[in-house]
Amino acid sequence: MKIVLAAILTAAGLIIIFGSPIAKEKPVLGYYYESPVPILPMSFAHADHPTENCIDCHHNYNDNTGGGPCMNCHTTNQDVWPLFERQFHDLCRSCHAEKAVLGEEGGPPRHCIKCHLGDDLP
Repeated sequence: MKIVLAAILTAAGLIIIFGSPIAKEKPVLGYYYESPVPILPMSFAHADHPTENCIDCHHNYNDNTGGGPCMNCHTTNQDVWPLFERQFHDLCRSCHAEKAVLGEEGGPPRHCIKCHLGDDLP
């Protein structure tokens, strides 16, 4: 029994000592995703997307482009869409309000019609 226990502990020790340098780096759970169009910097939380297939966004793991804007997936997800809509509106309003306070040209948010097709907008 002592020999088996010693063998298991030795094997575990060797795995820890020699396995650590060759172990792959853990994936980052959240990173800063900058939209290809410089208007919507978003934080993509990998931890909030555990059921998604990594390859859907990372293709072959050789690029860092990500999967595109959040709207590519979240406009069709009824559970997430209300949360995303609120965050999207808050982001737009806060950025445009900040530019207005600084006296910078930013104009009002545009392209509402892309999502609000059937809404009666003023």
